[in-house]
Amino acid sequence: MHVIHFAFECGGFDNRLMRGGLSPLVWNLSREYAARGHRVSLVTPAHGLLETLRHDHPIEELPYVHEHHVPLVPDPKVWPDHPAEIGLDLTTRAHRLRRDGVDVYFLSDAFLDLLPDRLYPPPGMEGRDLAHFKPLVFQVAGAHFVQRYLRDGEAVVHGFEPYYHYLLPTIFAGDPALRTVSTVAANAPVAQAVYRPQVERLLGVFGVEADLDAFAAPLPAEDSPEATMARVLAGTRMHVEAGPDHIAFLPMILAHADLVDFVSPGQRDHYSTFRDTPFESLFQALPVSRMLRERAPKLFTGGCGISDSWLARDPRAVDREAVLRGLGLDASLPVFYHAARYAVHHKGQLELVRAVEEVLAGGTEAVFVLRFATNGGGRTAPAANAYFQSVADRFPGRVHLDWRLADEDTLFEQAACADFCVFPSKFELDGFLIAQAEAMACGAVPIATAQSVTAHFGHALPADDPRATGLSLPGSFRDDDPALAASLAERIRQAVALRRTAPGDYARLSANARATARRFTWSRSADLRLAAFEDLLRDRPRPFPVKDAVRYGWFDALPAEAWSRHRELVARSAADLGDTGAYGRCAPLDERAYERLFETAYARADFVRCAETARAAGRDDWAARVRGRYRVLPDATGGRVLEYRHPHARHVELAVPGTAAPATGLESRAEAVASDEAVPADSGMVLTALAPVGDGVFRGALPGSPAGRGPLVMLTLDSGRVTWDTLPGDGLADRPAFRLVATDLDGTLLRDDQTVSERTLRALARVAEAGARHLVVTGRPAAACKQYLAALGYRGLAVCGQGAQLYDAGADRLLSSASLDLGLAQEVVERVEAVLGPLELGVVTAPPESRFKVTPRFGERVRHGWDVTADRGLLWTDPIDKLVLHHTSVPEDEVESVARTLCGDRVTVVHSVRGMVEVLPAGTTKAAGVERAARLLGCDAAETVAFGDMPNDIPLLAWAGHGVAVANAHPALRAMADEIAPGNDEDGVAVVLERLFGTPEEPS
Repeated sequence: MHVIHFAFECGGFDNRLMRGGLSPLVWNLSREYAARGHRVSLVTPAHGLLETLRHDHPIEELPYVHEHHVPLVPDPKVWPDHPAEIGLDLTTRAHRLRRDGVDVYFLSDAFLDLLPDRLYPPPGMEGRDLAHFKPLVFQVAGAHFVQRYLRDGEAVVHGFEPYYHYLLPTIFAGDPALRTVSTVAANAPVAQAVYRPQVERLLGVFGVEADLDAFAAPLPAEDSPEATMARVLAGTRMHVEAGPDHIAFLPMILAHADLVDFVSPGQRDHYSTFRDTPFESLFQALPVSRMLRERAPKLFTGGCGISDSWLARDPRAVDREAVLRGLGLDASLPVFYHAARYAVHHKGQLELVRAVEEVLAGGTEAVFVLRFATNGGGRTAPAANAYFQSVADRFPGRVHLDWRLADEDTLFEQAACADFCVFPSKFELDGFLIAQAEAMACGAVPIATAQSVTAHFGHALPADDPRATGLSLPGSFRDDDPALAASLAERIRQAVALRRTAPGDYARLSANARATARRFTWSRSADLRLAAFEDLLRDRPRPFPVKDAVRYGWFDALPAEAWSRHRELVARSAADLGDTGAYGRCAPLDERAYERLFETAYARADFVRCAETARAAGRDDWAARVRGRYRVLPDATGGRVLEYRHPHARHVELAVPGTAAPATGLESRAEAVASDEAVPADSGMVLTALAPVGDGVFRGALPGSPAGRGPLVMLTLDSGRVTWDTLPGDGLADRPAFRLVATDLDGTLLRDDQTVSERTLRALARVAEAGARHLVVTGRPAAACKQYLAALGYRGLAVCGQGAQLYDAGADRLLSSASLDLGLAQEVVERVEAVLGPLELGVVTAPPESRFKVTPRFGERVRHGWDVTADRGLLWTDPIDKLVLHHTSVPEDEVESVARTLCGDRVTVVHSVRGMVEVLPAGTTKAAGVERAARLLGCDAAETVAFGDMPNDIPLLAWAGHGVAVANAHPALRAMADEIAPGNDEDGVAVVLERLFGTPEEPS
């Protein structure tokens, strides 16, 4: 096959083209593919280094001269002094190097030859220098080159790192000869976005149109917990806030690439869920979260490896004493090694140097080889950080600090001398860490962060696990983390003691480290990717990863057969997550099961699930335990103090308005701007720590909160999990009892004449004034309820299609929709008709049309605008959202009962309108839909009051903290409701809301 690698750096064969782990990844895969007889073309910028490279490599100029126009459309908020469009007229030439069977194509023009020293534009260049656009120009020039020079048959275009190729999958999506693969090598923020007008303009250059609306994330409501989370996280390296004129580019890749590739299993897990990180709650509210579930078969792990040349070397052949003596170090002391590009924060280098300073100042007998490679090569490189250099200068003979890039000979010699390798990476940003693997392959015992993305190295396993390789550090999600620095110092001292007092234990860890790392070969990694590419070119479908989906808790995405085939696996995963609903579909929910589920959810600080389990089990004591996790106390000055309790909490921090603390002085502003790490924005929200005052008890001053909204706290648990807790209220006596009002439409909020009364509109306005949310919940598809929402002036989320659809009324955009399998729908009809005789049928087609097709004898139920057909075959020509059954003589309750008995394990059967029984995808209920919407709105079941009138509302009222049936409701709903309100024609919803939220004044 022909594999076209598209990479911004590829210097595995020459370190003048190397700035990070991307180079060995690209080059070693290229060599492996070529060694197997595949044609490999590697497209990369020349970076202005052609003349330098010619001294050592036979580089030929190709007859490729492409004159083209690249329109740059800068964001005026970032580039205020620049025109709306800047035209670059470029002449791009190509040169080729043939090495190890690989054709390396260097693209050269006035833009691609910029920044020869550092290759990459530093983040601080944005808004100041047009060289910032160099990666974007490479995408345009590279796409032209692939189309004009390399496209001569089927090929796989494999891009490395989404930011450097996000346009390509969309550009090539319509080309039947090209399949695209995107490798996520480092974990940039999943919501990282680019300026939408620029994307539209460049796609237009290639004559490509794309539905970019599908990739736009709606901004969270201004006063929502998600908005607060986003602002807090924007001050970190996990999230970048972007306005509505930007689009996230990972969704573009998920939509148009044929495969999305990860370099470790843990990296794929992390990017799919962000589980246990501060970003998890916000991630679940983003469209990319849904897209990752929907496109799960595209995701795979190609892995990463260590070069054959490294593995062929013998660490025992290195003269440890001579190497260390040459570095000015004492070879008799334990050696700690770190080698990586200079990345102060995300690689934990600041905390590492602080720990080195602490342990050496305290008299610990150890030496440190620290390599923080900057952009300069050659014999010397200037110090990039004055504090780092000062620590090295204070401890001569104990610290060797080198800022230079190094060749493999130098790196291997120093790694082979290491007793321990130290890699305190943070924010889950490093996907594989080749440098750690290389040091481990020499026998160095790792001291590294217990991250999901590097779990493959085994250093986070318990010390007594026979597979353990080293010592773990707690995960970190903050800059200049004193807890991480302290843990590093403790682990270094522990390692020194281990080396000297327990040589047998050290030898076991060292042997395990060596054996583990040497499994990661490029041959294995190439085999995995080539197999996936072969499937692409042969159009072999990839199976839905059921077991991964179960591990991730994607229960709503599971195919129907998974619930029976993998019942025990689903039950175990649901139990681990405290998910009562999923567990109850697989195993009996007895008292012991409820207790296990509650305690699991409580240990994870998942209080929404705790409340759900307490209510389902009828355990008021559990509900009280959840409510008692916080209280508000007066202080001596008349202010308020928040007291928070959780037995597993290590830190409790309150989100408050404010400005980030000034720099510590350990990295100057100039050093931060010059580095490859972007400086987080000042978002106006910060975290302030509550003080520990006892076991699991924390206290701190509580500022005022907006009406109807309680404090937002971030918890760090002993397990390392970081999560958010939106407290139900701020302790004020006048806060509303409920924060979410969920109402059915037909027969509930609407009168029988399909109108909404003025009294009801005033009551809903009072709900909004009190800081609560109104959520419409209807069996109608989104397309069929727009006129009613308009009459309400409704612009929020709506749960439609019996819970199958989530609709943003303000943006007129369907956020999610579940479809019913056509074959399964026809099977339901056959089985019910076998018992009850002929049925009249209707189907609602999938969006965007959402047409209602019915057979003729729906009789008087047929309404204007419905499609009536006597040919049943026409019902099954398009994807459908639901099936509707109508029997001319059998009551709908009996039809519902028969359908549920025959098929209820594979579909959801509900009765919502007289004469109609609806069949929906399994797991579809109004309760499930409202739960998803409530999470987006930062509410839980206990804070919800729900209104309904038909049996399809039973799950909704059961889920809500308070369920209200109107007087005209079906007997089954009235029997289980917490309250019966007046009928829909008597403004029953308004009557209850006035009691709960206050009576609005009549208009004069």
